[in-house]
Amino acid sequence: MNIFDVILKRHKGSDRKDVCIFYDEDKSLALNEMAEYVNKNGFTICDKDGRFTIATLILRERKPTGEVISELSYHKLFDTVTGKLLLGQN
Repeated sequence: MNIFDVILKRHKGSDRKDVCIFYDEDKSLALNEMAEYVNKNGFTICDKDGRFTIATLILRERKPTGEVISELSYHKLFDTVTGKLLLGQN
């Protein structure tokens, strides 16, 4: 069974690392987590130095061995105006 990670992707040039905020074998749970994160936080992340913007959220599908199968950004999965999942993405 594959694993789905939800990753907060930093802007290019940032000296900070991307952050994985959720992972599960259930894709629908990962998609729900993405939607909830954006609803609560928008495209920002809080850390010890304050609140910073992020470039996007990534849904990464990988094998249990760590081999990456695919990566899709929030903007390809959800309507950015309504926040609803695009058809065919579940």
